[in-house]
Amino acid sequence: MAAEPHRVEMSLTNDPRLVSGVTCAVEYFAARAGLNEATCKALVEAAAQACEDTFQLLTDDAANVRVTIEDFSDRIEITLQHRGEAVPSAGLESFGIAGLEGAQSGLALLSRVDRVQYHTEGGVSQMKLVKYHPASAPQS
Repeated sequence: MAAEPHRVEMSLTNDPRLVSGVTCAVEYFAARAGLNEATCKALVEAAAQACEDTFQLLTDDAANVRVTIEDFSDRIEITLQHRGEAVPSAGLESFGIAGLEGAQSGLALLSRVDRVQYHTEGGVSQMKLVKYHPASAPQS
Protein backbone atom coordinates (compact mmCIF):
# COMPACT_ATOMS: atom_id res chain seq x y z
CA MET A 1 0.00 0.00 0.00
CA ALA A 2 1.18 3.51 -0.72
CA ALA A 3 2.21 5.64 2.25
CA GLU A 4 -0.33 8.32 1.37
CA PRO A 5 -3.68 7.57 3.04
CA HIS A 6 -6.88 7.87 1.05
CA ARG A 7 -10.33 8.96 2.16
CA VAL A 8 -13.69 8.96 0.38
CA GLU A 9 -16.82 10.61 1.73
CA MET A 10 -20.28 10.03 0.34
CA SER A 11 -23.69 11.32 1.29
CA LEU A 12 -26.35 8.83 0.21
CA THR A 13 -29.99 9.77 -0.04
CA ASN A 14 -32.48 7.12 1.00
CA ASP A 15 -32.03 5.14 -2.21
CA PRO A 16 -30.57 1.62 -1.95
CA ARG A 17 -29.35 1.82 -5.56
CA LEU A 18 -26.59 4.12 -4.33
CA VAL A 19 -24.99 1.30 -2.33
CA SER A 20 -23.15 0.21 -5.47
CA GLY A 21 -21.02 3.35 -5.23
CA VAL A 22 -20.01 2.37 -1.71
CA THR A 23 -19.18 -1.18 -2.74
CA CYS A 24 -16.99 0.01 -5.63
CA ALA A 25 -15.06 2.31 -3.30
CA VAL A 26 -14.65 -0.41 -0.66
CA GLU A 27 -13.42 -2.83 -3.32
CA TYR A 28 -10.84 -0.26 -4.45
CA PHE A 29 -9.59 0.28 -0.89
CA ALA A 30 -9.45 -3.48 -0.23
CA ALA A 31 -7.44 -4.13 -3.40
CA ARG A 32 -5.14 -1.23 -2.61
CA ALA A 33 -4.52 -2.72 0.86
CA GLY A 34 -3.63 -6.09 -0.64
CA LEU A 35 -6.58 -8.02 0.78
CA ASN A 36 -7.16 -11.38 -0.91
CA GLU A 37 -10.27 -11.95 -3.01
CA ALA A 38 -12.30 -13.70 -0.28
CA THR A 39 -11.49 -11.05 2.32
CA CYS A 40 -12.29 -8.28 -0.15
CA LYS A 41 -15.63 -9.90 -0.97
CA ALA A 42 -16.51 -10.24 2.73
CA LEU A 43 -15.67 -6.59 3.40
CA VAL A 44 -17.72 -5.42 0.42
CA GLU A 45 -20.67 -7.55 1.58
CA ALA A 46 -20.43 -6.18 5.12
CA ALA A 47 -20.37 -2.58 3.88
CA ALA A 48 -23.30 -3.15 1.51
CA GLN A 49 -25.43 -4.83 4.15
CA ALA A 50 -24.63 -2.15 6.75
CA CYS A 51 -25.69 0.55 4.25
CA GLU A 52 -28.90 -1.24 3.29
CA ASP A 53 -29.78 -1.87 6.93
CA THR A 54 -29.08 1.76 7.84
CA PHE A 55 -31.51 2.94 5.16
CA GLN A 56 -34.23 1.12 7.12
CA LEU A 57 -33.51 3.35 10.14
CA LEU A 58 -33.98 6.66 8.35
CA THR A 59 -37.13 8.32 9.60
CA ASP A 60 -37.38 11.05 6.97
CA ASP A 61 -37.39 10.64 3.19
CA ALA A 62 -34.96 13.57 2.97
CA ALA A 63 -32.54 11.95 5.45
CA ASN A 64 -29.24 10.57 4.29
CA VAL A 65 -26.46 8.21 5.26
CA ARG A 66 -22.97 9.66 5.35
CA VAL A 67 -20.37 7.04 4.46
CA THR A 68 -16.65 7.60 4.96
CA ILE A 69 -14.05 5.08 3.80
CA GLU A 70 -10.48 5.58 4.99
CA ASP A 71 -7.31 3.58 4.81
CA PHE A 72 -4.48 3.65 7.28
CA SER A 73 -1.17 1.84 7.33
CA ASP A 74 -2.75 -1.09 9.21
CA ARG A 75 -6.49 -1.03 8.44
CA ILE A 76 -9.50 0.12 6.45
CA GLU A 77 -12.35 1.89 8.25
CA ILE A 78 -15.87 2.26 6.87
CA THR A 79 -17.99 4.69 8.89
CA LEU A 80 -21.75 5.12 8.46
CA GLN A 81 -23.51 8.06 10.13
CA HIS A 82 -27.19 8.89 10.10
CA ARG A 83 -29.94 10.75 11.92
CA GLY A 84 -33.01 8.70 12.60
CA GLU A 85 -33.90 5.64 14.58
CA ALA A 86 -31.11 4.55 16.90
CA VAL A 87 -29.63 1.11 16.49
CA PRO A 88 -30.14 -1.32 19.39
CA SER A 89 -26.78 -2.08 20.95
CA ALA A 90 -27.49 -4.10 24.09
CA GLY A 91 -25.30 -7.09 23.30
CA LEU A 92 -23.25 -8.82 20.65
CA GLU A 93 -26.30 -10.59 19.23
CA SER A 94 -28.25 -7.34 18.91
CA PHE A 95 -25.73 -4.63 18.16
CA GLY A 96 -25.45 -3.44 14.63
CA ILE A 97 -28.78 -3.38 12.88
CA ALA A 98 -30.28 -6.48 14.45
CA GLY A 99 -34.04 -6.68 14.73
CA LEU A 100 -34.72 -5.26 11.28
CA GLU A 101 -36.17 -7.52 8.65
CA GLY A 102 -33.30 -9.24 6.84
CA ALA A 103 -30.72 -7.36 8.89
CA GLN A 104 -27.37 -8.65 10.03
CA SER A 105 -26.59 -9.27 13.66
CA GLY A 106 -23.36 -8.13 15.24
CA LEU A 107 -22.03 -11.68 14.96
CA ALA A 108 -22.66 -11.72 11.21
CA LEU A 109 -20.81 -8.42 10.78
CA LEU A 110 -17.90 -9.69 12.88
CA SER A 111 -17.62 -12.73 10.62
CA ARG A 112 -16.76 -10.32 7.78
CA VAL A 113 -14.74 -7.60 9.53
CA ASP A 114 -12.36 -7.47 12.50
CA ARG A 115 -14.11 -4.86 14.61
CA VAL A 116 -17.47 -3.11 14.73
CA GLN A 117 -17.82 0.06 16.79
CA TYR A 118 -21.09 1.82 17.48
CA HIS A 119 -21.71 5.25 18.95
CA THR A 120 -24.70 7.56 19.17
CA GLU A 121 -24.68 11.15 20.37
CA GLY A 122 -26.89 14.17 19.78
CA GLY A 123 -29.27 12.22 17.57
CA VAL A 124 -26.48 11.01 15.26
CA SER A 125 -25.77 7.29 15.13
CA GLN A 126 -22.42 6.06 13.90
CA MET A 127 -21.26 2.56 13.03
CA LYS A 128 -17.64 1.86 12.12
CA LEU A 129 -16.50 -1.33 10.40
CA VAL A 130 -12.76 -2.00 10.73
CA LYS A 131 -10.75 -4.49 8.68
CA TYR A 132 -7.06 -4.87 9.46
CA HIS A 133 -4.52 -5.52 6.73
CA PRO A 134 -3.27 -9.12 6.83
CA ALA A 135 0.21 -8.24 8.10
CA SER A 136 -1.14 -6.09 10.94
CA ALA A 137 -4.25 -8.00 12.07
CA PRO A 138 -4.51 -8.13 15.86
CA GLN A 139 -3.64 -11.49 17.38
CA SER A 140 -6.32 -13.16 19.50
